Amino acid sequence: MKVRRATPPGGWTIYAVRFLTYSTWGVLYPFYTVWLLDQGLFSTADCGLITGAAVLANRLGSLAFVRVLPPGRERGAIIGSQLAMAATAGLLCAMVVLQIGSLLAWTLVSAAFGLAGSLATLAQLTLIVHRFGPGEARRAFSCENVALNAAGGLAPFVSSLAYAATGRFYVLAPIGFAVLAGVLATRLAAGRVPVRQPAATAPQTTGLPAGMPVLLGVNFLTHITYAQFYGVFAVYATPSLGARSVGLLFAFASFAIVVTQALVTRLCRDRGEPVLIMAANLALGAGTALLVAPGGGMALMLCAVLAITVGEMLYGPVYQTLAVAVAGGRTSLAVGSLTFVWGLAESLAVAAGLWLIGAGLGPVTFLLGAAAAVAALVIVAVCHRRFAAMAEGALAHSAASAPAVRPTADSTS
Repeated sequence: MKVRRATPPGGWTIYAVRFLTYSTWGVLYPFYTVWLLDQGLFSTADCGLITGAAVLANRLGSLAFVRVLPPGRERGAIIGSQLAMAATAGLLCAMVVLQIGSLLAWTLVSAAFGLAGSLATLAQLTLIVHRFGPGEARRAFSCENVALNAAGGLAPFVSSLAYAATGRFYVLAPIGFAVLAGVLATRLAAGRVPVRQPAATAPQTTGLPAGMPVLLGVNFLTHITYAQFYGVFAVYATPSLGARSVGLLFAFASFAIVVTQALVTRLCRDRGEPVLIMAANLALGAGTALLVAPGGGMALMLCAVLAITVGEMLYGPVYQTLAVAVAGGRTSLAVGSLTFVWGLAESLAVAAGLWLIGAGLGPVTFLLGAAAAVAALVIVAVCHRRFAAMAEGALAHSAASAPAVRPTADSTS
């Protein structure tokens, strides 16, 4: 039994693949704009447009694949996404070597790279959902969050080394991760087609299922808050703390999640989803409010980051579990909608935050972020019964799916 507890749901392979596929994306984007500027092909504004196309496609592209990702074909989609990312990275390098200066071509190829990364995310989360029986979904998503943050901590460091060492060939760095992810993904057991809930509880409609809009609204507000640290804080705090200290804060956040996510999940397993969502937004809001004062020193900022990290560890698995339950077996729709709203909130929050900093109103962006968390908390408190019903639906969905989605071994061999 102890060995069983030490092994994450579904085994290690699926989470290793998640680590590698995110690294395929994460090893390029930190220095992509700087690398583009080094090539001398485009202005600063044009380089920002090219990078922005990749980021937006990566963040918002998941919904494009909801209707074209057939259940049971997730493994093939993961492998295909990595082949596409490797191919587009090679194409970007060839465009530099050939000195191709078409802004349209660069924007489209960069968007294709980001879109392939979005497909990888959608396919992997969908595969995770299809793997597990009753009571395992939240723990599985917690393990996925660990893999994601481990990659988020390591990939930028590898990216900096690759940028310093390879010059114009820096853009080839994702290929190694893509190849490893693709090869490892071949060892994943093929996804199973999930059992749909009865029509009475999961009506076949083309729109969003009942309950999904309010869940996505709360998810949107939470990620407005989340984006303040991960997308805005570095620009605001670097003049006060220095780049090295800011980097240490990001590393601390990733390290804390990798080390403590399993413990947090275990301690919260008997808590209801509405309580966890409210606690998460309370922690996020408090931590984000503290980000207003980087001049208070590293001790204060570490407290802020710790609160934000605790919030992230709480809300991530819960939102994913509830979205899958509310969607009534339409897993791709659930995952695609959730990641789309997350990306939209992050994009809008970062754009608004950077504008406020440029206008000399930096503290306002963090106060607005904290207010968004408070708003999410209030909505969940007011709609407590609705969120509790979603949680009951999550248990019913797990029980209904159990015969068809028992945990399986990682390898098909």
